This record gives sequence, C-alpha cells and structure tokens, in this order.
Amino acid sequence: MRSSAPPPNAVESARIEASKAGPCMACLVLNLHGRLAAAHVVYGCDYQHCKSGNRRRGHAFGFALCVWHHRHQPMHGLSFRETADRYGPSLMDGSRRFHETYGADDELIEQQTVIIEMRQAA
Repeated sequence: MRSSAPPPNAVESARIEASKAGPCMACLVLNLHGRLAAAHVVYGCDYQHCKSGNRRRGHAFGFALCVWHHRHQPMHGLSFRETADRYGPSLMDGSRRFHETYGADDELIEQQTVIIEMRQAA
C-alpha cells in the first residue's frame, strides 16, 4: 500500500536522514533524566512521522526512535523483558504511556531539531 503523501523535499529528506543517524529521542530523554547510561543511548534509528487527527503532519514533523521505542523490537543481545526494563515503554505500548514517559510529540520534534542544529554547528 502506498501513501498518498508527497515524497519529502530536499530539506525534509535531509532532516529525516540526520534524525536517523541518532540519537533516539526517547533514549536521550531517559539519559537526561539519569535513567539510562549514555553508553546505552541508541544511534541508528527509525524516523517517527507525527500525526494529528490520525493523519501525518508532514515529513518535517518527526524524530528519531530506536527499534525498541518505535517498533517494540528487543535490543540485540537482550530479552524482551531486559529491553523493557532498561529502555522503558515503546510507542507500541500506547501513545499515552509513551508521551507520559518521554514528552509530547512537539517536545520531541523540538529536541530533534536542537540535536540536528548542534550537529551542524560542530
């Protein structure tokens, strides 16, 4: 099944690719709150397109999530339970629980933007 959304333009594509490099925004929130060691923050991510009213807001409205936080896939070398204990809830556990733990979509989008800008400035 194909999406009816237009493909990303050059700026949107650059954002998506920069985001996918990582870090995972949910992992970063855990790290910033002292709940996940920096060594466990995941790089190499999926891109989560945010929705409003069950419709994608556009390619510019998204952020990086690791395979656990995005697709509920256990991390390599860890059981499902070990992954859940270390990394907390995934988006597949429900958006309410996810957002209560890591923040609203707009907060995660802004965090992603700051990370991209910091990387570009370096």
